[in-house]
Amino acid sequence: MSLIFNISRDDFLTGLASLQNVTGKKGNIAILSYILIESQTDSLLLTATDLEIGIRNSLPAEILSPGSITLPAKKIFEIVRESGADQIHVEIMENNWAKITADSTDYKLAGMPSEEYPAFPEYDENNLVALASDRIKDLIDKTIYSVAPEGESQFNLTGVLVEKDVADGKNMLRMVSSDGHRLSLCETNVDNDLSGLKMEKIILIPRKGMQEIRKFTDNSAEIKISFEEKQAVIKTDHSIIVVRLMNGDFPDYKNIINMIKKEKCIEMKRVQFMNSMKKMNLFTEDRYNAVQFQIKPGKLILSSQSMDIGSAKDEIAITYDDAPLKLGFNGKYFIETMQVMSSETIKAYINSEESPCMIQGDDDPGFASIIMPMKI
Repeated sequence: MSLIFNISRDDFLTGLASLQNVTGKKGNIAILSYILIESQTDSLLLTATDLEIGIRNSLPAEILSPGSITLPAKKIFEIVRESGADQIHVEIMENNWAKITADSTDYKLAGMPSEEYPAFPEYDENNLVALASDRIKDLIDKTIYSVAPEGESQFNLTGVLVEKDVADGKNMLRMVSSDGHRLSLCETNVDNDLSGLKMEKIILIPRKGMQEIRKFTDNSAEIKISFEEKQAVIKTDHSIIVVRLMNGDFPDYKNIINMIKKEKCIEMKRVQFMNSMKKMNLFTEDRYNAVQFQIKPGKLILSSQSMDIGSAKDEIAITYDDAPLKLGFNGKYFIETMQVMSSETIKAYINSEESPCMIQGDDDPGFASIIMPMKI
């Protein structure tokens, strides 16, 4: 028998949209630009993979005849997106052709045999540990922005390090990222027991995989997560994502953090500082985004210049009563850090004109951003 089903246009569109980023980018392996559609009793399973990330969604549907098919991911998504129908009817015909009906419009779309589609990764359901989505979302948001771009740094810096700490009754989950010029760390004490979360090796999740996991946190109040030998598994009530872990070590970030002595502290308003940095960035060179900091008791003077365009200078009030400092930083790094923080007032620790800057805030518990200085 061939697959025949009716499905809500909105449900179908949502399910297809979430698969688009993991299809169509594996060169000559044509079927990876397709999605696998399989029937269950009262639902459809939609699966997509790029062999690094696999996503499977379960959608409610009226199954008129059971079966399976693979269809071009982008084209079926475009068909459903442009449809104004409340319901979509799909019927698989001979030679893997699909007839798609939406109100008065009929489409015929060429598919491929479902048997040719890669198998979805297996995982152990018993290893899954439930966690609050908002905690995971915060960890990701405060670390993913400083992951190194692929091809521009060491391979092991193109992902996010995940760790747990269950000593002394704590259930701490931590994420760390670095691109070699800055480092971001965020940790949170989750409500659930993490002792069952197996982490027997270094857990490095690639940027793209972490971006897809982040999307999962928007759709469910709780997610279930596990780490197996070569993959991370994240599951909600109706979806699952499996991400292949990266190999290799991560820099000794604890040693970097311990090197920073919190002797000289600058306190300033986060939004005011961020807005001033945005003004400075109007006159920085794109590659380095160099901004000069002149730190004096009670004030911070920021300046930038472009040989071809001009210059900018701004002064903001700060709380600081130590010796003057003059140093340079990449302004973009500060802007991105300010954007992920919530604190009204931030604290910046800078010990000398050669030392890195550590940024923290009282309303961003467990978060620290470290930015290396640059010569100007």
